[in-house]
Amino acid sequence: MADDNSKGNVIKGPWRKVKKIKKSQTEKVALDMQFIDDIAESVMIPMIHGLAENGLDIKDDKFIAAFGFINETVRALMYKHLGYKHEMNLLINSIMTLQTEKTEDLYASFNHELVEKMVVTMKEELEKDKEND
Repeated sequence: MADDNSKGNVIKGPWRKVKKIKKSQTEKVALDMQFIDDIAESVMIPMIHGLAENGLDIKDDKFIAAFGFINETVRALMYKHLGYKHEMNLLINSIMTLQTEKTEDLYASFNHELVEKMVVTMKEELEKDKEND
């Protein structure tokens, strides 16, 4: 039988302290995510019904894709409000600009040209990826 008293390689610290997440923090995040889901649902369902009542085909693939985008935008708004990161906010901040006409009139403007450039660039990148595969 082999000698079990050999210690082998032991690496001594000091180690960086690992950030410990408290149960209360985890519960807060879980409650916040549930709140976000509830708000998004309470906003989106009436909107779907209203659009359907006004003749939109809510079963159309293009509608479903566009509405998914709207849903994610609502969720991103709630994430930002509660102090969480959401990638959709990067897009929103890139394509929307705030403009002021008068001191009290502030409105958002959609940057069509930037979105068109982004889409063209994305299509070109997808084509390059297909060619490389």
